[in-house]
Amino acid sequence: MKTLDFKPHKNKKDFLKNYSLHDLAEKHGKNLLIQWGIGFTNFGDDLRKEKVWEKGKDKPDLKINYKNKIALIDWKGKHDSVWKLNQRAFEAYLLWGKKLDLPVLVVFFVFNEKNSLFTFRFVNLQKHVFLRSDKKEWDKNQTVIADSELPLFTKGNLLNNL
Repeated sequence: MKTLDFKPHKNKKDFLKNYSLHDLAEKHGKNLLIQWGIGFTNFGDDLRKEKVWEKGKDKPDLKINYKNKIALIDWKGKHDSVWKLNQRAFEAYLLWGKKLDLPVLVVFFVFNEKNSLFTFRFVNLQKHVFLRSDKKEWDKNQTVIADSELPLFTKGNLLNNL
């Protein structure tokens, strides 16, 4: 087992609290898919309670299907409008897209300090340019950042990316 070269900044409770934004994003996202008549099934497993999280096993949350058009989708809940992804997850998602020959979409739900929805945007990872961030995050993870503003997550925009 690999020894970590840093002390975590968050305890278990704080780590799991981070998932509250993801859960909120997932709730909003699934509600929109249902309203738009887009079918979905779970694709990735929820690993938040795993003691050891194996590197490179990241999978998008869902497989969506609309009139035989299929894509993978992942939800991200945030408090800021920085379209940033963990590089490890970004690369894993691209590999899944290539392996299954499917577009991979990441939907960002941005919430204010009271967790009210502020905006929601999305990106097709295979079509959008991401730049590697110069600095690592608090958890020593490298990130990638979208090079331009992302489109709104609307049914029309989504269907144009399937």
